[in-house]
Amino acid sequence: MLGKVIGKGRTAEVMEYGDGRILKLYLDEIPEHHVDWEYQISTYVYEQGVHTPQPYELVAEEGRKGIVFQQIHGPSLLKLMGTRPWLISSYARQMAALQYSLHQLAGTGEAGEQKKRLKHNVIAAPMLNMEEKAPILALLELLPDGDKLCHGDFHPDNVLMDGKLWVIDWMTAVSGDPAADAARSVVMFSIGAMPKHASLFTKMFLGFARKRMTSQYTREYMRLSGVSRADIEAWILPVAAARLVEWLPVPEKEQLVREIRKRLKSLPPAR
Repeated sequence: MLGKVIGKGRTAEVMEYGDGRILKLYLDEIPEHHVDWEYQISTYVYEQGVHTPQPYELVAEEGRKGIVFQQIHGPSLLKLMGTRPWLISSYARQMAALQYSLHQLAGTGEAGEQKKRLKHNVIAAPMLNMEEKAPILALLELLPDGDKLCHGDFHPDNVLMDGKLWVIDWMTAVSGDPAADAARSVVMFSIGAMPKHASLFTKMFLGFARKRMTSQYTREYMRLSGVSRADIEAWILPVAAARLVEWLPVPEKEQLVREIRKRLKSLPPAR
């Protein structure tokens, strides 16, 4: 019943699985409770009317756990941005509107769950010492818990388009403050390593595209939500530090660390 592999990410392979369905088959190292959570939260958001592929069932194939989903025939926004760069501003605004709509829904976990996860990751973050982590953790304690649905990994490769936008990959979803979710998107949009051996023109274009996308997304999200730039900025430090635990190219981690240290210098001295 397994069809051809049509995609592979850091947590799973995606393959055809019968008519109009795909199987997201998780890698051996992914804990079973993470798969169960993705099925549970995907079911919840689908039932709330979110445009997300319908989850059909949990299955086991080749000794690995997987989820059968509705197949969406459309490229990711990341691919569309690569082939239609003149539409980056439009795509960024559409992403902001989509994320804002998600933030109108109640989260399904306990209050403060988002901050607990961030705290755990900041403590575990490589490349920062405890003197640097301490003020970040102190700042995190002052930020709101929130109880709204936050995707936790909202970027152009997790949004598909087939005439309308679809959100995928809900494993990182959490109850929390929407401004933190927006801040994570801003960090992912704005900080990323340039491809090796890229030409000067390519680097200039990618730099322009990142700035354009970040500014258009942020402006539209603030317009729709009423959230201020300061609300989003307050979360950048803990979100950026927590991101260091993820699998990222070393140059991207180094870029994150430079941004973190620059922001640490601008914090008021501890009393």
